[in-house]
Amino acid sequence: MRDTDKTREQLIEELEALRRRLAGTDNPGEDGRGEAGGYSGFSTFHEFLLESIDEGIWVADRHDRILFANSLVVKITGIPKERMTGIDVLSDRVQDRWSELQSLYRNAKSSLRPVIYDNTPVQTPGGLILLSGKLVPVLADGRFHGMICTASDVTELRQAEEALTHAEERFATAFRSSPDAIVISRESDGWIIDLNDAWETVTGYSRRESLGRSSNDLGIFIRPEQRRELAERIAEQGQLQDYEMEIRHKSGELRRVSLSVGRIRLQHQEYMLSIIRDVTERKRTEEALRESEERFRKAFLTSPDAININRFDDGTYVDVNEGFMALTGFTREDVVGKTSVELNVWVDPADLRKLIDGLREHGRVSNMEVRFRMKDGTILAGLVSATILTLKGETHVLCVTRNVEEMKKTQDALRDREEKYRGLFENALVGIYQSTPEGRFLSANPALARIYGYDSPEDLIESVTDIATQIFLDPGDRTEILRIMDADGVLPAYDVWHRRKDGTPVRLSLHSRGIRDETGCIVRLDGLAVDITEQKRAEDELRRREEILSGIFKATPIGLCIMKDRVFESANKAWYDVYGYSESEMIGHTPRMLYDDEEEYRRVGRELYAGLAERGLAMARTRLMRKDGVFRDSILIAAPLPSDDEALRAIVAIQDVTEQTRILEELRESRRQLRDIIEFLPDATLVVDQEGRVIAWNRAIENMTGIKAEEMIGKGDYEYALPFYGFRRPILIDLALHPDRDMERQYTAIHRVGEILFGEAYTPNLPPGDRHLSATSSVLRDSRGQITAAIECIRDNTERKRMEERLNRAEKMEILGRLAGGVAHDLNNVLGVLTGYSELLAEKLPEGSPTRKYAENILQSSIRGAAIIQDLLTLARRGVAVSEVVNLSRVVFDYLRTPEFEKLKAGHPAVKIWTNLDPENQLLNIKGSPVHLGKTVMNLVSNAVEAIYGDGEVTIRTENRYLDRPIRGYDDVNEGDYVVLTVSDSGKGISAQDIGKIFDPFYTKKVMGRSGTGLGLTVVWGTVKDHSGYIDVHSEEGKGSTFSVYFPVTRDEPSAAGAKMEMSAYMGRGESLLVVDDMKDQREVATSMLKRLGYRVEAASSGEEAVERIREKPFGLVVLDMIMDPGMDGLETYRKIVEIRPKQKAVIVSGFSESDRVRQVLELGAGVFVRKPYILEKIGAAIRSELDRK
Repeated sequence: MRDTDKTREQLIEELEALRRRLAGTDNPGEDGRGEAGGYSGFSTFHEFLLESIDEGIWVADRHDRILFANSLVVKITGIPKERMTGIDVLSDRVQDRWSELQSLYRNAKSSLRPVIYDNTPVQTPGGLILLSGKLVPVLADGRFHGMICTASDVTELRQAEEALTHAEERFATAFRSSPDAIVISRESDGWIIDLNDAWETVTGYSRRESLGRSSNDLGIFIRPEQRRELAERIAEQGQLQDYEMEIRHKSGELRRVSLSVGRIRLQHQEYMLSIIRDVTERKRTEEALRESEERFRKAFLTSPDAININRFDDGTYVDVNEGFMALTGFTREDVVGKTSVELNVWVDPADLRKLIDGLREHGRVSNMEVRFRMKDGTILAGLVSATILTLKGETHVLCVTRNVEEMKKTQDALRDREEKYRGLFENALVGIYQSTPEGRFLSANPALARIYGYDSPEDLIESVTDIATQIFLDPGDRTEILRIMDADGVLPAYDVWHRRKDGTPVRLSLHSRGIRDETGCIVRLDGLAVDITEQKRAEDELRRREEILSGIFKATPIGLCIMKDRVFESANKAWYDVYGYSESEMIGHTPRMLYDDEEEYRRVGRELYAGLAERGLAMARTRLMRKDGVFRDSILIAAPLPSDDEALRAIVAIQDVTEQTRILEELRESRRQLRDIIEFLPDATLVVDQEGRVIAWNRAIENMTGIKAEEMIGKGDYEYALPFYGFRRPILIDLALHPDRDMERQYTAIHRVGEILFGEAYTPNLPPGDRHLSATSSVLRDSRGQITAAIECIRDNTERKRMEERLNRAEKMEILGRLAGGVAHDLNNVLGVLTGYSELLAEKLPEGSPTRKYAENILQSSIRGAAIIQDLLTLARRGVAVSEVVNLSRVVFDYLRTPEFEKLKAGHPAVKIWTNLDPENQLLNIKGSPVHLGKTVMNLVSNAVEAIYGDGEVTIRTENRYLDRPIRGYDDVNEGDYVVLTVSDSGKGISAQDIGKIFDPFYTKKVMGRSGTGLGLTVVWGTVKDHSGYIDVHSEEGKGSTFSVYFPVTRDEPSAAGAKMEMSAYMGRGESLLVVDDMKDQREVATSMLKRLGYRVEAASSGEEAVERIREKPFGLVVLDMIMDPGMDGLETYRKIVEIRPKQKAVIVSGFSESDRVRQVLELGAGVFVRKPYILEKIGAAIRSELDRK
């Protein structure tokens, strides 16, 4: 048997035999032929055998190398046979392509069992494929000797299976979701076994009603034999495709359907698959399309618009209608087969490009405006609309062109009219609107929005949702308007009150017209709204004024008459009453009866006529005779009135001024008396009239300003301000005449009480300069209360102001003194501790000890600090003891030898300091404190030197001076004997604005960084006042200053200077002392110092505690602090002590100087007063002296 004739089973059996032969082969290499020697039995026959099998087979040896692969394997893998042989199946070289196959191979090799694999991916040069097969291990003696592998490419099979699965899913989806009815029925009897949801839509029968029944059962076929006819047709043709027929819907309606039927086999049975499509609407559409085509054909032929059909690719005309030929002048023969470019139709070729671009992009163009050329060259405007359509499979363009030349002209004219009417609408001064009967604005112009107070018409339309309630003050008016409109259709004029946006009422006149629909109902109101608020107000005002004028004419006490060509037409009651004539005696007559002289009658007539002709107003003064013959002084005032003819009509007021003439004469006399009163007023007084002209300028103001009355009377334009300010400006009298509260509030020195204004001001313009004036101003009224003028009285308060400033300065110094005294007291308490302990420490240390030197330095610094505190006490007016007789020249000499003076000279080498001092034996003595007087000299000299920039001179002078009358200067100096210290400089001087402040605390004009704190002159002021002295200052800017200090003299002689006491002189002898002080550190330092002096010392922290101690036992002496807070002070404590022990000795101590309360303590029996800080010698000597006192 040939190999090619063998069956597949026979070939497999031979392959298995081959496998067994392989298993029995000896180890390769034993015959010396190498690895492949063991397979020499692999004959051509075996290769042919493996090639004949219809699946891929490859064989590997026990070392996993491929020995053989048939052609199908080569085909499947795409690897040539010569490259395939020898490949190591498990090598890394093929891992990335055969990774899953390698894993399966290892499983078969390790388990020694066949492994079946399916859908295993293998990467080939041609791409990824899926393999199925079997891996069979070749065994010998139970050991692995190789592998026979089969492989089939199942890629396409799997793809087909997947495609089938997808197709079945798609069929099921299509079956379920198809819009066409799909039904499966038995071929034999038409029994329905399945159907989709569309079946119910097409037939009207539900799935439940249809399953298990046939179409005949359901009555779908119109004729019973229809099913048989369809079966015969299917039998004949094998199927039925798009067969149209009519069926009966469940509702009884006949429907046109397209039926397609084919056979299918399910579960070995034959079935019919029917697809039924409802084409009822399509048929109707086709019929409509046929009708549309017919209409289009007729429209194409009969349309007045030009219609042409062109090929899209080359633009050649295919057909044109009659309208095209009529519009362009071309015949059908002229254009068919040609293009519009060839016919030169387009005026602007860009229009053609735009048309083509629009068709390409959108498929249609609508109402494109173009200009085209007729056959005769005439250019017209047209609107072109075009669309793409397909005719016989070829793309064409249907183009419709309408001649809009006339329409353009009409549109332009319409646009002009619309613009004009829009301008009228937008710019109209009256409101224009459209509204609905329900109460909404449809449109409104800006004028209406302004009338109602809205920002814009849009704001009005959006905000107002109910006109009746939001616009009408009375919604009933809206109801009435709608009733009139419904009945008449128009509203000619209707006055009504409306409400603005802010709620304020506005009166409008409404004019409206109703727009009705086809049923006759009003659907819109078009109207005008005219704001007549002001008009009505003006009419009411005019009516009111006419009534007022009529009332005035009748009721006025002045005689009024109306005359025409000097003949009476009418007159009021006052006229008749004044002159005694009746109406019948006056009307129709001339006023000649009122004159006793013809010439006077004519003169008055001439003056009145001339005045009316020239000025429109005439006045004449005359004497008129009453009916009873009495003459009255009268003034005639005439004004013209309108006349219907050329006659002169006038209204004439005749005023009886007989009494006024008398009163005027009396008034002139009264004014003369008033002028005399004003003239002799002691205050400077001026009066101005309502126009601001000076009408009175009295003698006192002449003296103050140096301006005579004749130079000022009649002057206006603020001329009266020039003497005071040097320029024209309003003054107090102007604020009285023309009140301006805002301006009054700008000036704190002005205040008003009713109509009277009070004010104060400095004026530098009046000699000798810097005058302080106070003024009072008010208006003057006549007997009727009308303002006729204003008056102002001015008083020079310069001297009074200076005295007030001195008082204020003294009060400020007193306040500062209290503050400085408090600070000095607290600092003295601190320094007292430093002084006391440093002195005690120095006493205990040996001479020459460095530590003793430190203690002595602390002591000296504390003493200097105490001296500084004395400056504060000087400010406080509490630290200056003025009981010592002092020679002022000696004080100046002592200062000139101080380091401070040398330092001052070194710092100002360009300043020369001169002295002119009376000798000590010629200069009278004064009582005072040498220390404080020395500081006064130092501060004055230092201040003078530092006032000089560059070269200059300072002069110091002392002298005796007797004043036989007081000096009224910076300080008022009383008469008497004085020693005067004068310090003058050639510096920059002190301005008038600053000179009143130079003694104020902390006031300084010195540059930052130079010496001075602003207290120097304040200390001088305090020292001088403590010495009962006076200060006078004279200064002029740019020329320097002079300070003169007056000290009252004393006739006492100075006492001899005392020597320093020895410590043994004030040592204690074991006496018991009680130290009373509220400050703990002060008690401790005093206790330590007094124990050092040999006393037995106890301490009390308050006055109350001291009283209890005294009550318990006696003490030789009490050291009593004067100021203790809270609780009893020194005075109250000593009073209690002397009540218990009347002769109790005491020494009073305080950080302040001797005060009234200290003196009261001394009067009660205390021995001496000692000022803190504690100094061993000072306190020791005081206590020793008091203890020794009998």
